[in-house]
Amino acid sequence: MLDYRNFTANDFAMDDFFREWVLQPNTLANAFWTQWLKDHPEQAPTIALAKKTVWTLRNAQNEISDNEIVVAVAEIVAAANQKEAQKQPPRRIKLFTKQTIAWAASMALLIGLAWIVYLRVRHQPSELYLQTVAQVVPAQKVFEQVNTGSQAMLITLEDGSSVLLQPHSRLSYPTTFDDTARKVVLSGEAFFEVAKNPKKPFYVYANELITKVLGTSFTIKAFDQDAQVEVIVKTGKVWVYTHKSQSQKEVLQATLLPHQQATLLRTQLALQKSLPSTEVLQALPTIQTQLFEFKHTPLATVFHTLEETYHVEIEYNEEQMKACELTASLGDEPLYEKIRLICEVIEASYEIHDNTIVIQGKPCN
Repeated sequence: MLDYRNFTANDFAMDDFFREWVLQPNTLANAFWTQWLKDHPEQAPTIALAKKTVWTLRNAQNEISDNEIVVAVAEIVAAANQKEAQKQPPRRIKLFTKQTIAWAASMALLIGLAWIVYLRVRHQPSELYLQTVAQVVPAQKVFEQVNTGSQAMLITLEDGSSVLLQPHSRLSYPTTFDDTARKVVLSGEAFFEVAKNPKKPFYVYANELITKVLGTSFTIKAFDQDAQVEVIVKTGKVWVYTHKSQSQKEVLQATLLPHQQATLLRTQLALQKSLPSTEVLQALPTIQTQLFEFKHTPLATVFHTLEETYHVEIEYNEEQMKACELTASLGDEPLYEKIRLICEVIEASYEIHDNTIVIQGKPCN
């Protein structure tokens, strides 16, 4: 049996016996790896990352459809035939030989797999991220959102808090929060509008920095490869502090008020507090600087403003509600709290379907 003590996550992912345990567990594999983890508990984060890698590779293979293979084969066959045509006189060209088709099919499969695996690996979380998730989010409740698109993604947590997750970012959070705290883990950039609940503080774990709030709005930028973590507060008050580790005996901490910023220099283990420049504040997402003051505003204008701000779609019966108007001042409430308040005023209800909010109401007088 191999000595697995010095294996990296990638080493485990490439090991046949380990992959068998992950993909097709049996009595022998279960007994061995359960005991091995008991004997080497310090390797649990590495094992978790390795298992995720195995499933990523497996899912990548499963996601290649027959149609994708056919298209890729056709393109490669055409390229191969074109190359053959350049070498041989036109009358001797054989468009589809058995050898060409077999080679093209193999190449198409390899290229397709390589491309999908590349896309998946590029968005794989760091080992620090996986360790943090394992520590702060119950395994049976953990849910993860990854924004691989080019537009911000709106996420609504079960307490009503909103998260505007920027491209190339990920957020892990429980499907339901426990009774004492609300904890999420971020890799990348996101803007948070946290529903107020003094009894259940809200924590954001981002690389080596933790942000604690009761109910406020702020942005965090903490990409795995960046040398620093930034927190900028829009409203309310937040407390930021670092993980306590063997390399850092003292916890660094700072309290931030609106329009204040904290920057953690990761390599120097230094925490700096500052005032963002006007350019930085102006460059923040619209959601951070938008105030919602409506005075006899047509409902269509209200919904259009929210759609543009939060990057969501709001569906409603325009003809039925064309006479509806709204007079209200909305501040830093999470999006769905704003929707709830609007629905109360116009005596309507709403449902959420993916990234679409469906409003159902009656005509206004």
